[in-house]
Order: sequence, then structure tokens, then C-alpha cells
Amino acid sequence: MAVMGILACKMLQDEIVYLIQKDPEISDVIVIENGEHLEFVQKLNRFNISYRLISDVRDLPDLNRNEGSDSPLTLVVWQLDLGLHEVPKMLKKRVYEEIPVFMPKVDTIFLFYGLCGNVLANVENDFQNPDCPVIILRDKDGIIIDDCIGGALGGREEYAKVLKSFKGVGTFILTPMYASYAVKDFFGFGQASAGFTDEQMFEMNKFMFESSGYKQAAILETGLDYTENVAENTQNFAGKYNLEVIQLKGGHQRLFEECYSKVKTRLAQKKDAA
Repeated sequence: MAVMGILACKMLQDEIVYLIQKDPEISDVIVIENGEHLEFVQKLNRFNISYRLISDVRDLPDLNRNEGSDSPLTLVVWQLDLGLHEVPKMLKKRVYEEIPVFMPKVDTIFLFYGLCGNVLANVENDFQNPDCPVIILRDKDGIIIDDCIGGALGGREEYAKVLKSFKGVGTFILTPMYASYAVKDFFGFGQASAGFTDEQMFEMNKFMFESSGYKQAAILETGLDYTENVAENTQNFAGKYNLEVIQLKGGHQRLFEECYSKVKTRLAQKKDAA
């Protein structure tokens, strides 16, 4: 069988559900059951997408890499901790630790991350392996996306245009998944280990927004409706930090579709050459 491994940021789970839902060539979906999978499988359930849970990627069998390309496609989805973004160097460390663990189990690793503080710029070169290439999200110009927002907008050029459109008004952009976690989790990771109270965390985040000049929270329409209560989550977040909510159009899934298609093509070519 052909096995595509997806090593992913939790923020991009809606995009993964979308790709699974629209690809009839997928015969099997395996989700790594590590605690970060819960919302993802709830969405799979909602759309009646079948899947299997595996508690540890190490429990997957090593691949027979001599099978042909006519074998069905299996996806293995492994989401890492969202809190890793708090310290980009820790994110890189974790991704670099898990890629070698994943490699014996899949034919290719589709990395659902962007530059994320520029720490993943060299990940493809650092893990060159003809048996299991690592492929990160890139835009139409071949540039690695900056983050999940850049991916939903289509790449760096489109991202820059949107930022310029705010005409200097500090604007914090939220995707639906970002809105879902920004209120309850994203700015609270590391709170327990640092020993901060809720009030201290709030004051620190508030100071960050004020000192950075943020005035608006823009909810980016991505074309997906897998995440619930987006408007409510956005209003809660914006109200907490005295931000005006605005709607931001122009999001789409073309970059993810094109990258996924390229990964599948490369996977098929690799299998044909086996």
C-alpha cells in the first residue's frame, strides 16, 4: 500500500478533514491517539469519515517499500502539541525528533506546518531521504508558507497584500481554528509551568496587544465550516482585549489542494520506480 504520513499543527486540522473528505482514493485513515486528536476525530465523525486509532506511531508496521502504485492510499495523521508554538525552537526540536520516528512507517511525510518563526525553513534538506521524502507546505512560487493564515490566503504575496490593506491599523488575524483556541488555550500555554495566575496571564497578553498597537481582530473566511462557534469565539476573544471584530474575505483551500496533489503525484512516482 501507499502510505502518506501527515505530521501536522493542530491549527490546520480543518484543512486535513477537507482534503480527506474530497479524495475518493483514500482507502484508510489512521489517526495517532495522543490527546491532540480529539477535535479532529469529532469532525471525522460528523462527516461519517471512517478511521482507525493507533495509540503510538511506533505501533504501526514498518513498510514494505517494494509494493506498486496500484495499492490503495492510506493516510496517517499525527498532530503535535499546539503549545509548541510558544517557543519556536521547541517546536523545531519536537518536529525534528518525530520525523525519524515517522519515516520507517510511511512512504512520504507531508508536513502541515509553515516557517513558524523561521525554524522549519531547512527541514526538507535536513531530512533528505529517497525512501521517505519530507514535503512542507509551499505556495505557487515555491515559497514555504509563513503560518496557517498565509496558507489560507494562498501564500506570501497574498498575505502581504492583506496586511497592507489594513493601512497601518494593527490587526490580529484569526482563522476559525485559531479563533477556537485563541480564547481558551493559545495564549495560556506554559501558564502552569511558569506559575502565572489567570489574571497575570491576562495582563501580560493585554500588554502585548496594546504595546503592539492591535486595534482589530479579523476573522478570516477560509471556505470551511468544520469548526463550530467561530463568531462567538471571535467576539469573546476581541471583547477580552478591546479589539474591534472585522470580517476578512479571500481565504480559500487552493494552496492545500495543490500541495496535496503534488505530494500524491510524487508518492505515485516513487511507487512506480520501486
